[in-house]
Amino acid sequence: MEIIPAIIPKNFEDLEEKMSNVLKLVPLVQIDVLDGSLANLRAWPYQAFGKSDVSFESIVREDEGFPFWQDMEFEAHFMVREPERLIPDWIAAGVARIIIQIEGTSDLGKSLKEIDKRVLVGVALALDTPNEVLKPFKDDVEVIQCMGWEISNLGRQGEALDEKVFEKIRQLRQEYPEHIISIDGGVNLENAEKLLEAGADKLVVGSALWKDDKVRENWAKFKSLI
Repeated sequence: MEIIPAIIPKNFEDLEEKMSNVLKLVPLVQIDVLDGSLANLRAWPYQAFGKSDVSFESIVREDEGFPFWQDMEFEAHFMVREPERLIPDWIAAGVARIIIQIEGTSDLGKSLKEIDKRVLVGVALALDTPNEVLKPFKDDVEVIQCMGWEISNLGRQGEALDEKVFEKIRQLRQEYPEHIISIDGGVNLENAEKLLEAGADKLVVGSALWKDDKVRENWAKFKSLI
């Protein structure tokens, strides 16, 4: 079982600050990739339409390294349409694992082909997306990330967890016993234990971790649960 901090970077400085807050606490963070094409939200490095931030472009060119690349890995959760157009840049930036939001692609197989075999792969699905969509790709991914909300709430930190997610996790655990099951969206100290009991292996925690700027204190409370 693992707790993964979720970061929706406002800008490069915000990304650095949040990663520094969990430095030495975790081996990996999750960065939400949002360009406004699937969820109606934007985050670094895609604040400007059709263009990435210069700091990210420098990382992709390997002129600079990703923040804390020597001490911490990161996974990227692609909540975008046609993720294959962005995946190569994130691989060049040093991503350790790629998670594709399945509702954002009409051809998941095409997206998966863009991923270097050395990069681990996961698929995320919204609460209102049937589990059956995963079956054709079960042998191509190692992580199934279940979102705590329906597709209309995608990308929003601070939203309440939908109670229907507990049963969805139980079903996923039964249907895909060999896969890592991750839960992202609405995870907090009040529901974390129940999510683990339902069959989740990884808890992706956003606003509940950053709450009141008491990151290390909040982290300790989550850590005590596992």
